[in-house]
Amino acid sequence: MFKVFAFLKRNTTFLTHDEYRAGHVGYHCSHSRRLRGIRGYCVNVRSNRDLRQALGPLYAEVTREEPSGFAEQWDGFPQVHFDSVDAWHEATRPEPNRVGPEGLADDPDWLLSDGPYLFEPAPGDTGEFRSHHLHMEEHVIVPVERPEQKLVKLIQFFRRHPAIPESAFRTGLLGRYAYLSSRLRGLRGYTVNLRDPDLEAAMRGFFPAEGWGFGAEGRAAREAFCALWDGACELYVDGLEHFAAARTDPELHPELCALERYLFEAVWYVEVDESVIVMPNRDPAPEFYYR
Repeated sequence: MFKVFAFLKRNTTFLTHDEYRAGHVGYHCSHSRRLRGIRGYCVNVRSNRDLRQALGPLYAEVTREEPSGFAEQWDGFPQVHFDSVDAWHEATRPEPNRVGPEGLADDPDWLLSDGPYLFEPAPGDTGEFRSHHLHMEEHVIVPVERPEQKLVKLIQFFRRHPAIPESAFRTGLLGRYAYLSSRLRGLRGYTVNLRDPDLEAAMRGFFPAEGWGFGAEGRAAREAFCALWDGACELYVDGLEHFAAARTDPELHPELCALERYLFEAVWYVEVDESVIVMPNRDPAPEFYYR
């Protein structure tokens, strides 16, 4: 499975944060959900709630060295799943899925042309927009179970402690730390995502080689953004009060805090509003049109 996070800043000339939310989820997704071969599509938009105030004293206990203004660098990030990197490269190629007099044909109304209006434009009059599309290595620790109600979704960003070798970090993160985190009472889902060190893994073959993302400014912006974090965990809970109660469990909290001091140079949380556009399906794809 090839998973991509796409960090996007709204076009501040036209849109407020809430207008961006409506435009992305309401209109943009009606087109982008039809990407060829898409196997999962969730859009995460920054919540308007002040997490520091909502979590109270716990916020300081579970947060360390949060980069100043990190969340303001993006308004939302879709996460998409494809069967392979080749399927990702083919995603924007039209496929015959509109019924007409002669059978199935390409849909002339399938457009992704709202991007420059919805997202922050790249310099110049090229119609491009700024984005950080990044390949993520996914580890589903607790599969998401969605009840008939809105869940609270927290993204725990982290940066590896430089004193810890990469192999020891992965072992600690995906081993004891993930195990303890998965035992949080009332947890509805938990996924660990490690960012691919190849910052162009999701760019090559998908965006034009002459585009903004491959120029000096685009590469510098992506490198600066990615220097802030090495991965992100997705946690689903019924409410922030449930997360606070589970995280302060005396059987788990002290060891989780100790492991965080050992593993992470920086760790912090961002609450997002998740819209499930295409329910992620990680099973092998059937050999027919399945959506």
